[in-house]
Amino acid sequence: MAQNQDDTIVQGFNVDVKRKDIQTLCPGEWLNDEVINFYGNLIMTRSKNSNSLPKVHYFKTFFYKTLSEVGYEKVRRWTKKDNIFAMDYILIPIHCSGNHWTSAVVDMKRKRIAYYDSLLGNNPKVFLILRDYLDKESKDKQKKPFDFEGWENECPKDIPRQRNGYDCGVFTCTFIEFKSRGAETFEFSQEEMPYLRKKIVLNIINKSL
Repeated sequence: MAQNQDDTIVQGFNVDVKRKDIQTLCPGEWLNDEVINFYGNLIMTRSKNSNSLPKVHYFKTFFYKTLSEVGYEKVRRWTKKDNIFAMDYILIPIHCSGNHWTSAVVDMKRKRIAYYDSLLGNNPKVFLILRDYLDKESKDKQKKPFDFEGWENECPKDIPRQRNGYDCGVFTCTFIEFKSRGAETFEFSQEEMPYLRKKIVLNIINKSL
């Protein structure tokens, strides 16, 4: 019997991960929103359930797209039940250029916004958009402007580099997973992508990191 690509493999976080979604983790495939968002929610859940890990907030893949294309008002209610200013890290996957995954991490303790691109590209617009978001979010939720004193933007180049045209989503998931644990360096490489794809499949199916 042929397998139905729309069969639900796992449910969680108000998301149904289907067989076709899991198959984006096969070698040579681009990860889709469902896989990245489920994995991001696993990261956030692990943080919430831990007494030792940093506090993190994960924004779904649609957050940055909506913020950058429509504006703050469309995402203002996304944090109705969450205080992002009480977090250590804010993790933001970014789909740019139509076919490339990158990520931004807002580090509240070290006062920096870092942009991680496995192709080592630059994206100055990200910093402008996220700084504007932090300011508007602070005015809306805390009734005061965000204090940017001492804050820096970073676009590090000494990070693991992607050597093909399809592993960007796996790099993005792994970058934010490392940062969610407070890591300052990334101990992985292109050569580990096949292993990391399998690992993410197991994480999603088991609903645990």
